[in-house]
Amino acid sequence: MEISIRTAKAEDYDAVNAIIRFGQEEHADALPHVFAKLDRVVAMGWFRSYSDQNTKVILVAEYETRIVGVAMLELKKSPPYEALVPRTYAYMNELAVDPAYQRQGIGTMLYAASLQWAKNRQASSLELNVWEFNSRAIAFYQSLGMSTLNRTMTIPI
Repeated sequence: MEISIRTAKAEDYDAVNAIIRFGQEEHADALPHVFAKLDRVVAMGWFRSYSDQNTKVILVAEYETRIVGVAMLELKKSPPYEALVPRTYAYMNELAVDPAYQRQGIGTMLYAASLQWAKNRQASSLELNVWEFNSRAIAFYQSLGMSTLNRTMTIPI
């Protein structure tokens, strides 16, 4: 299977949305009090905001003419607090692969391309958020060398 990674184009909007929706549904099933089930997960305005290829990017994995995976990244700066070291880092908002194409190395390819994009922009690190219920994603990211930086805790009131 030959997969190519490229920057998303405007006409990729529907395919990107469909792939990200798979993950949204998984999250909505696991945490219905946090995540909604939506037909359109990625707002058109948010998608368009990624057209600035220097600080934001949407990468797609393409098999033949079909988009089978997506990664959305942006550069961020640490808040200007004296207690924090100033830094620029890459934040991965999304990494998703069509369920029919999972476990074939596509997520790893997108991750590697994301890491390269971040390195090319002198980011100090690549960060992302993963929900505790998602043990498959946690294991995937750990297998790529990622480790937990912080943990958000909650209690219903």
